[in-house]
Amino acid sequence: MVLPFCCSSISVRSGVVDPVPSDQAPSSKQGRSSVASTVASTVAARGFDTTERTTTMRSSIVMATNSTSAISNNANGSGSSTAAGGSAVFPSSIVCSINSNSNSNSNDNGVAREDSNLARKNKTFLQRLVHALRGSLEILGASPSNRQLESWAIIIHESMSVYGRYFHSVRHVFDISVGADAIQTLAALFHDCIYCSVDGGLLPKQADLLRGVISDESTGPTSTTTTSSSSAETAGTGTIVFGHISKYNDPMLAMVASVFGFSADQVLSTPFSGENEFLSAVLAVRCLEGVLRPPQLMQIVACIEMTIPFREKDDRGDGPAERLFARLERTNAEFCLGISQQDLTIITQRAVDLGNRDVENFCTTDTPWFLDNTWKLLPESNVPLRRKVTYTVCEYQQALLGMCGFFSNLNYKVVFNSFRGSPTRDELAEIRSRTKRNIQVAKLYIRAKLLSVSLIAALAELTGGDAPMALFVGDMPGREHYTDRLDDFIPLESVDGRNSVSIDEEVYDILKTGRKSDAKFDLANSPLAAYLYGLLGDTGVEEALRDVDARPMDKERSLQLLKSIPPEAVRVVIKNCAKIAITRADDLFTLIDEHYPEVKRTDSS
Repeated sequence: MVLPFCCSSISVRSGVVDPVPSDQAPSSKQGRSSVASTVASTVAARGFDTTERTTTMRSSIVMATNSTSAISNNANGSGSSTAAGGSAVFPSSIVCSINSNSNSNSNDNGVAREDSNLARKNKTFLQRLVHALRGSLEILGASPSNRQLESWAIIIHESMSVYGRYFHSVRHVFDISVGADAIQTLAALFHDCIYCSVDGGLLPKQADLLRGVISDESTGPTSTTTTSSSSAETAGTGTIVFGHISKYNDPMLAMVASVFGFSADQVLSTPFSGENEFLSAVLAVRCLEGVLRPPQLMQIVACIEMTIPFREKDDRGDGPAERLFARLERTNAEFCLGISQQDLTIITQRAVDLGNRDVENFCTTDTPWFLDNTWKLLPESNVPLRRKVTYTVCEYQQALLGMCGFFSNLNYKVVFNSFRGSPTRDELAEIRSRTKRNIQVAKLYIRAKLLSVSLIAALAELTGGDAPMALFVGDMPGREHYTDRLDDFIPLESVDGRNSVSIDEEVYDILKTGRKSDAKFDLANSPLAAYLYGLLGDTGVEEALRDVDARPMDKERSLQLLKSIPPEAVRVVIKNCAKIAITRADDLFTLIDEHYPEVKRTDSS
């Protein structure tokens, strides 16, 4: 049964909902039920006007001449171009940002980044969130009150500032909304508000807004799990069970579920099932449904849906964008939104563009920056690393092992998407070529890091068991605290220029000189990893890691790992570890005496 849920008081111009006349716009105080009744009552009175279209539309992507504002002057969404066949195409911001090296909001290699040192350097995050919300909503014809803007900004700010958010922080929403249009900006602001596996549950304000949407299997069908300090420490994977979704009792929730293809009582196994994006979309709709019309909200939801990452094609050969378009068609018909096929195409292309923005660092030409972002993800998915200095060797090893497995299994073709020519075939080929290279570098880099940490883990196991990483490698340097570190004693000069093994020079250089910046739990450069990589090469590192897996290190596997590394390298690492791990020094030298007797302990050791 098709609900009489129509919003015919708007026109869709080039995929963007035109502003609603102020005398017909819903009051900001209207709730979900009043919005539904308001739009239903206009069905007979008015019809959609989709005949007026712009034939040439300015780009809403990041260009050198654009404003530095988070919302560009043409952020009303008139940012599509006309294809050769006359159909409108929403332009890809990713290719243009790569090619536009003169862009003032780009890094040295053209990938757009939010610049905090320009006009808005004196604004707080909350001020900037209010500014972005107000500007986007006014462009779409809404007139939110200051109280509403404050409430929404606080929800976004609190959501993105939870303990454990290193990459998916408040700054991330500004990064991906540079040059975005109004719909994309609103979607960007809300798209990562919910991150259950990182946050350990829902904040009280989130739980209140999402009441009745989900239930935690462990707590019953009517409850909602909320974040506490203890739950944040145990964040991880789990299951999410939706509550009953009724088109009659909550049509807006039903519309969001329709766009996502989710059903009542559906069970999702996290992560990457879309549960975080779905809940973020519901949060956005429940915040904004009093000031925006359903077709506008549907476009925001579509953008958030396309930020679900790394999805393969289905058995019919349809990718995420094709599947989204099909669901938008069904949603449009079922909820009587009256959006034309051409506009649905542009809505999908806009959503694809935001999804591509969300992962744009994968195609950067600045590989150290790409690895920086990768390292920010490690503490999000590995709670022990959030402790910065007290995490153990094996905890770090397991974190690297998980990241290594992720990149080893990641298909570069699923990172970026395209829909009906946006981005074009040639543009997508360029994007994927760079993505493939970055993934390859990441795999080799992480394997070298994993080997270096596994070697330390083996030494720890053979001399008394797991212990804090700092015991063996030294403290993280600070402004007023600097100590000897294991890396200070690694003879990198002995492998520089070595040609006896095959290595990736870019990987070696990054290991030696460092990523773009230090992480809070790890230095940017990795002399030990560079040393081992230079000695063993790609093949040798892979062979040495053959028996390194999720199982805890034991004596047998530790000794096997040591045998896979050149003896002179093992001796160098053991001797210098003894300088740092003074409580293990005797055991470390005993290990040398038993397995490498040709090296004798001296007073200078």
